[in-house]
Parts: sequence; structure tokens; C-alpha cells
Amino acid sequence: MLKLIGSALIFLCATYVGMSKYQELYKRKRVLSGVRDGAIKIRDNLRCMCMPLYESFLSSGEFFENAASNIRKGQLPTEAVKEAFNANCHLNARDRECIRRFADGLGAGDCKGQLANVEMFISEMDRCVDHAEKELGTKGTLFIRGSILTAAAVVLLMI
Repeated sequence: MLKLIGSALIFLCATYVGMSKYQELYKRKRVLSGVRDGAIKIRDNLRCMCMPLYESFLSSGEFFENAASNIRKGQLPTEAVKEAFNANCHLNARDRECIRRFADGLGAGDCKGQLANVEMFISEMDRCVDHAEKELGTKGTLFIRGSILTAAAVVLLMI
């Protein structure tokens, strides 16, 4: 009886670990998609109305709203965006580098410079989102299946 309870507990714990790793990859993909969609809204605001960055950030998703609240506190847009991505734990080093380059380009003085920076950022974010989707498909599946197979092997050894 104890072997069955222990086996079930091991199986559940291993499956939970695999699912949590999968969730991390999924959250990363979701954050990157949100950032890309927000950048598209910012680009559209710049094209149509040449809105100031603070106003463009306000309606462009959670990531940029966090940056807008940092701007409201008195930070420069470059520093506000850097602080917003530092606060996000789901991004990896490659994602952070893309966002850092975007943040460094926010110092452009005119609307055309801002628009060029956002266009470049959108293309980089498209690549990051594609990479995250592929990683979710390969590593995510590996985490789930691997944890289940590992748990099954340990259970068989216990019995």
C-alpha cells in the first residue's frame, strides 16, 4: 500500500515539475506577443497622430503601461522601458537585449526617428515570438513527456 501511495506521489510531483516548466515557456511567449502587439499600437499612434511616447504607451498593453507609469514617476522613456523589462521575470537574455536596443533608440528627437525605432523593434519581436513558439513546441513537449516518462521509470523501479 505504501509503495502505491509513494508511486502516485512521485508521479504527480514529476508531472507537476514538467507542467510548471511548460508554463514558464508559455508565459514567455505570451509576454513577447503582448510586447509585440503593444509595439504595433505604438507604431500606429506614431504614424497617425505622432503622439508623444507617454500617451502611446498608455493604451499599448501591460508592458508599456508599466513603462508609462515609470515615465509618470519622472523617468526618461529609455529608463522607464528598461525598468519595465527588468521587472518581468519571464524574459530571457535574448529578449531583454532586443528590448534594451529598443529602449536605447527612444532618445530619437523626432517622430520619424521614433517610427524607425519602433519598426525595427517590431521586426525583432517577430523573430523573438517565432523563437519562443518553436521553443514552446520542442522544449515544452520535452518537459511534459520527459517528466511523465521519468516518473514512470522511477515508479517501475519502486515496484
